[in-house]
Amino acid sequence: MGRVPAPPDPPTDRRLVAGRYRLRSVLGSGSMGTVWSAYDEFLHRPVAVKEVRMPHGVPPARVTELRERTLREARAIAVLSHPNVVILHDVVREHGDPYVVMELLPSRSLAGLLSSMPRLTVPQAAAMGEAVAAALEAAHAAGITHRDVKPGNVLISADGRIKLTDFGIARNVSEATLTHTGVMLGSPAFIAPEVATGGPVTYTADLWGLGATLFAATEGRPPYDADGDPLETVVSVVQGDVPRPAPGPLAPVVRGLMMKKPSDRMSLSEVRRRLYPLLAQPRHTLFPGELFQESDTGRARDDASVTRVIPRVPALAEPNGDVPASGSGGAPAEGALADDPGPLPFETGPPASTATPAAPDRPARSSPRPSGRAAPAAPGPAWLPRQGQDLIAGLAGAVSQRRGVLLAVACVVFVLTAALGFALTRILAG
Repeated sequence: MGRVPAPPDPPTDRRLVAGRYRLRSVLGSGSMGTVWSAYDEFLHRPVAVKEVRMPHGVPPARVTELRERTLREARAIAVLSHPNVVILHDVVREHGDPYVVMELLPSRSLAGLLSSMPRLTVPQAAAMGEAVAAALEAAHAAGITHRDVKPGNVLISADGRIKLTDFGIARNVSEATLTHTGVMLGSPAFIAPEVATGGPVTYTADLWGLGATLFAATEGRPPYDADGDPLETVVSVVQGDVPRPAPGPLAPVVRGLMMKKPSDRMSLSEVRRRLYPLLAQPRHTLFPGELFQESDTGRARDDASVTRVIPRVPALAEPNGDVPASGSGGAPAEGALADDPGPLPFETGPPASTATPAAPDRPARSSPRPSGRAAPAAPGPAWLPRQGQDLIAGLAGAVSQRRGVLLAVACVVFVLTAALGFALTRILAG
């Protein structure tokens, strides 16, 4: 029995996932999956369950591989334990499809808040930026890159908790199949330039995403938005100038994060150092309670913050005509993060290769001499008689062909011949 896809925007659902998680209502839905409000009937607590959808057009032969990759990614993310990261409780499979069980945080996304207010105040934006920077710092220390930092993935609760969610579990699955086709996944207004040109997704892309998110929070609009056209927006990201935020205490941080060259971007530790003096007000008093009376559920999502399938854009050439290497930017090699956190603790199928193992190496054999004139034999010692020298020369030729077998015999004969010659010489000399 195959997976029954959820309706586009169902109000409720009573499915029981993995015999434990009862789905209730939709918290959010997108092209890569649906997030449900659910109830854990074993531990008797509310949870959020993300139903991961396989991307369209994936050959059936690769579906199993992509599902297992989703589980590996989720296992890597589960090691994160930080106050500003949404906790991942469990990953289960239902009819072969992965479901990610996460902490349910009563909150609104930053994108939802920006739809209800023109922009964040400086203390509000500083608290949000410092929390996201702390979450990314912990993730990067664990070897994990978020890949999609944007207002839609920043959750803010009425009690002041600010958490980063959706560490690209579903996006990594699609990137495995879309990267070779000239298209990619991302939020056009918040994607880093090197990623938009097909470069590798490293920790520096998260720095750009944080800067773009801070820009949207302080300006009330995304940094790039070409009338809602995703392709034109990505072209602006790659080839256009970086927008300058309005003067203020956060402007240097935004400019430092949104540098076109990845190696020039401000570090997370420096971001936190600069934002710390702006955190005088307690977080639970930053956001008025009336902002949370309206839920994001059922509202139209901000188009600039939606993950889309978009074509890549060629890299912008330098003035000398050279095209810079995407994603390098002079960043240290250790900045690149591994995509695969390791093998699964359970069997996923037959081995990838069934080739016959190579035979063990045999001892190297000496190359035979080419036909023709034989190499001259090395002469024996001058003080030996002619017969002794001829004997040694013959033995040398035999040894060259039967080194391994006759070496010991040659040594014995050589000693005996030398002794005999020495004795004859003494007798003849009186």
